[in-house]
Amino acid sequence: MRIEITRTEQEARRLHLSAWVVLAGGLLLSLAAWWQATAPDGAPFQPSATVLLVSGAAGSVLLWWLLRQWARRHQRSAALADTLHQQIADREARLRAVLDHTEEGILTVATTGDILSVNAAITRIFGYEAAELQHAHLSKLLPGAAPNGSRQDLDTFLHLQHMGLDGVGRRTEGRRANGQHFPLGLSTTAMDVEGQAQYLCLLRDLSTQDATERAIIAAQRQLNEVDEMRRIIVHNAPYAVFVLNRQGTFQTVNPAGERLLGCVATDLIGRHNTQRFFEPTQVAERAHLLALRLNQPVTDLDVVAHLAQESPGLPTEWRMVRSDGTSLMAEILVTELSNEYGARTGFLLMAHDVSARHEAEHQLQHMALHDALTSLPNRNMLQEQLKACLNIAQREKGCLALMFIDLDRFKKINDSLGHHIGDSVLIEISRRLRSAMRTSDIVARLGGDEFVVLLPRIQAQADGELVAAKVHEVFNAPVRIGEHELRVTPSIGLALYPEHGTDPVTLMRHADLAMYQAKSDGRNRIQIYSERMASPSADTLLLENELYHALERDELRLHYQPQFDCATGRVTGAEALLRWEHQGRLIPPSDFIPLAEESGLIVSIGEWVLRKACTVAHRWRQSTGLSLRIAVNLSAVQLDRQDIADTVSRVLKDTGLPPTALELEITESVVVRESLRAADVLRQLRALGVSIAIDDFGVGYSSFAYLRELPVDRFKLDRSFLTGVPQSHGDSRLVAALIAMGHRLEVGIVAEGVETQEQALFLRDHGCDEAQGYHLGRPVKESDFEALLNGLH
Repeated sequence: MRIEITRTEQEARRLHLSAWVVLAGGLLLSLAAWWQATAPDGAPFQPSATVLLVSGAAGSVLLWWLLRQWARRHQRSAALADTLHQQIADREARLRAVLDHTEEGILTVATTGDILSVNAAITRIFGYEAAELQHAHLSKLLPGAAPNGSRQDLDTFLHLQHMGLDGVGRRTEGRRANGQHFPLGLSTTAMDVEGQAQYLCLLRDLSTQDATERAIIAAQRQLNEVDEMRRIIVHNAPYAVFVLNRQGTFQTVNPAGERLLGCVATDLIGRHNTQRFFEPTQVAERAHLLALRLNQPVTDLDVVAHLAQESPGLPTEWRMVRSDGTSLMAEILVTELSNEYGARTGFLLMAHDVSARHEAEHQLQHMALHDALTSLPNRNMLQEQLKACLNIAQREKGCLALMFIDLDRFKKINDSLGHHIGDSVLIEISRRLRSAMRTSDIVARLGGDEFVVLLPRIQAQADGELVAAKVHEVFNAPVRIGEHELRVTPSIGLALYPEHGTDPVTLMRHADLAMYQAKSDGRNRIQIYSERMASPSADTLLLENELYHALERDELRLHYQPQFDCATGRVTGAEALLRWEHQGRLIPPSDFIPLAEESGLIVSIGEWVLRKACTVAHRWRQSTGLSLRIAVNLSAVQLDRQDIADTVSRVLKDTGLPPTALELEITESVVVRESLRAADVLRQLRALGVSIAIDDFGVGYSSFAYLRELPVDRFKLDRSFLTGVPQSHGDSRLVAALIAMGHRLEVGIVAEGVETQEQALFLRDHGCDEAQGYHLGRPVKESDFEALLNGLH
């Protein structure tokens, strides 16, 4: 094309030159002809010569002009051709740039499969240089184009490829310069170039697309698995799952939801949540409260939306109605559902039945405020009700009465007939008290055999006394439990408001003091509180508080009083006596032992005494070689513990003292009062090998009927029997009889309180086994007793 343009330009230049040559030549010829015609031989000027000159010049100019026009036409044609050529070149450059920068590889292929041209994308995709691909066979890029090493035409190759997912192109496999195979998208178009059939092939590298598709497929598979897992979890979840739309209509429910509401999913889907399955009264009440809070009208659904917005993640309790009409208490967690734009699309409700827990909580609350045996209000509930009743009485300036009731000798029923009979008695007494009182009166059980009757409204003190007498009459009839007919009597203490106290603590304390006064005055009676009744003094309370720290402060001491054989006078052992050294002085046992028993400290103190005494006795036996016996007192509180035998066994094992060297002393009053329990405990102790002594024997009891059945080794005569011996003939006969009676029962006798030589001789002469007292030896410290033993060698 460019050659043709160049020729046209050259032709135009030649025509320009020819025009000027013709013009110059014509003018010269015309001038020469004129010259010759006018005077070739000096002849005069002729008119015809002028015509010739003018016509020749005119012809030359005309010819020059024609040649110039022709030359200009060729020049314009060359310029136009050059412009068109430049435009075509620009377009070709732009097209090449587009083809070279497209992501798709473009190549032209002959029908034989030979590559005619490629764009830059082909070189990028396959890794070849363009020159390496010129006239190479298509199989160099597409291995499938030469199956089994033989060439095939492009049509056959294309028909063998699979159609792509888009339904337009086909998929095949390419091979890069490094030998790597990868997926390709192939599109072909047949065309005719200058009479020659060719194919235009578009190739797209599908490696990234395939990886993306695989990733999408894998992600979709994982999503499907997650969805399936969620479906399984929701389907098998133990709690109910409901999905509601914006209008509050059920859209989805799982099997647990069906079980919760007692229906199938088809009964739920499409129904409004508040129309059937939520207790209408509760929904209306909550909607009303929410409307008051927001100061605007509220619908039922607004209540659910409010829970999701104001308390996300916090469950709330709702009463729901099952399809059969029964109700249940459910704990529901409401979550708001929204789309990608944040607009609400519905609600997710998760619920589970908490009726059992709710009932258990009510039972626990009832148990916390009521006695488990009788279902009467307990101490906690009584105090709350007493406080409320006192507030009303103060406001209305009324009167109030409080009675403390304790059953007399109730422990004997438990010990002799068993606790099951005792429990039945308590149940019957509580029934009688409830029946005898008005509905406004309150009957409570504080524990054990203690009852309280609260009269919140009385007119005067006489009304309280009248009701107390009525309560006393409740106990007149015997209590029949099975084959047993039992007589149960009460000791009743009465305190009145405002005469005897204006606060709950004072009123209860005064009623309690009145009850104890009734017991002290002989039981089975009514006692009204008065200021003359004794109450624990401040000094006693302070002493009791200090007693709690006696062990940790190492203030307890043991003194030892020797015991002697009456016949030989030798030391046989010692009785360990507890002392409390507090703030530089010794506290008498009569002052702190009762406090220790009432507070329960006697258990830990008693074990300390037992361990200390056994340790010391074992050391004495080893150092002196004497077969000494140590006597330790057991209190009624210790005897009542189930583990007393285990405690004694453990102490003996820890200290190394032989069981036969330990004697445990129990007061006669405890043995008689707790005869059945005492007999069982004494047998357990005797089984360990220790000996048992009855302390204060013979004081106020005709008790041989009990004692002859007990496993006892020694009786200890109380010191009161020796006061008149030997001066009093009667006292002497009584002591002699007791000694003889003990021997008839094959029990040893130990006399306490021997104060004179005459008493010691009397006991020896009448066969008393052992004796102790100030005349023989006072209680002394551990070091002094050791000195006594060392002096015997």
